[in-house]
Amino acid sequence: MYKLNVEVMLMRVVSFKANGLAQLSYLISSAGEACVIDPQRDIDQYLREAASQNVSIRCVIETHRNEDFISGGAALGEDLDIPVYHGINADAKIEYAQSVQTNDTISVGDLLITILETPGHTKDSICAHVSDTSVSQEPVVVFTGDTLFVNEVGRTDFYPDEKEQVAGMLFDSLQALSDLPDTTIVYPAHGAGSVCGSGMAAREFTTLGYEKRHNPAWQIKDKDAFIEKKLNETHYYAPYFEQMEKFNSVGQSKRIAPIAMPRLPQSEIAALPEQIQQNEVQLLDIRTVDAFCAGHRAGSIFLPNGLISAYGGWFLQYDKPVIIVCDSPSQTDDAALQLQRMGYSWLPGYITEIPVATGNSRVDDHVDSIPRVSAQMVAERLDDPPENWLILDVRKHEEVDEKKLPHSKHLYLGHLFSKYSDLNSNVRYTCFCGSGMRATIAASYLKNRGFSNVDVFQGSLAAWERLHASS
Repeated sequence: MYKLNVEVMLMRVVSFKANGLAQLSYLISSAGEACVIDPQRDIDQYLREAASQNVSIRCVIETHRNEDFISGGAALGEDLDIPVYHGINADAKIEYAQSVQTNDTISVGDLLITILETPGHTKDSICAHVSDTSVSQEPVVVFTGDTLFVNEVGRTDFYPDEKEQVAGMLFDSLQALSDLPDTTIVYPAHGAGSVCGSGMAAREFTTLGYEKRHNPAWQIKDKDAFIEKKLNETHYYAPYFEQMEKFNSVGQSKRIAPIAMPRLPQSEIAALPEQIQQNEVQLLDIRTVDAFCAGHRAGSIFLPNGLISAYGGWFLQYDKPVIIVCDSPSQTDDAALQLQRMGYSWLPGYITEIPVATGNSRVDDHVDSIPRVSAQMVAERLDDPPENWLILDVRKHEEVDEKKLPHSKHLYLGHLFSKYSDLNSNVRYTCFCGSGMRATIAASYLKNRGFSNVDVFQGSLAAWERLHASS
């Protein structure tokens, strides 16, 4: 998490970024009072910031029901006994929030926050534009949630039976936003890397005027053409989204305590292989690709810290404990925080000791490794493909469309969880992605599911392009 302080006239906006999720939340303050917008579950960060500014948090605004993380709205509302405001058209009753609709206003210090209903991403989506009344009634900033991003607009695929209708709703919502002054500063709920939209620019604020001129989706002035564009987009729906939707309807008001991951006793470590074999625990290995491929506890799923938020919800279950495998205890803090933001709270401890193959079959049964092959070796295989060998491309559709390797089968990484059984265990798969990171995740999951003929394309597309650039 990092903070960005921006002074806007006589008010202050502080943004908080949840890395991995690329989610942005905000504390906006004026004249001793503050409002938190789209908070994460770990609410202490907002309480600390309010204390540092010597302001009182008066309310919370949620711009929509989130699918990719647990909102901290319920926790802040309960902790501080303050109202939480949420759009009126929620799919399910938001038990901890008050409904708001277009033209409702909220006063915070000298700030006047005005609600604008902007359905499309979700039916309850709202934007909140803010005026500094000590200067003018004209809006200064607008918090756009998942309606408008930097260089992108929100995805509209959460209602498959109403896909044309909700895409049209988003078109109309963008037109409503365009009525605000072009100078209005835009603060979205996500930045580049979020699953809530593709093509976001690597900036985290913009202006309405700039987006009108440069945002590709907003350049489409014909409603039918806009709807057609949205219908042809490819987005991925992680299984854990449904769990987040439930949490964000009833609320989960317990604050995340400081992360303290106790080291497991040696006897528990010794018992782990049996627990893994009986599918009682989940081992999450967050070490480097090199370390994991060289040797790991059999049954481990590889998920480095930077990709836990993106892919943990595809592979991890809520009803079994997650034990983190790491090089040092300090690595577990960020991993545990990312997991808890997604509702994974059964985190009994970590392991830093990795068994080493010794030639003793009883020990070696609990140790595994994954071979890696170079771009040159893959090129040689492609020149004369071995029998029962394929490249397994686990990238996103848009990546495959840009560059596809011959003799490859595409299966998006997240879909491995539900579709691995469609693969042939007699085939040797060389897992491939952009850099080798996601390929290693895929290989680890296939090994976990009993596939023995698996290796990783070291460096993957980056290595492949270097090889051909030099030839």
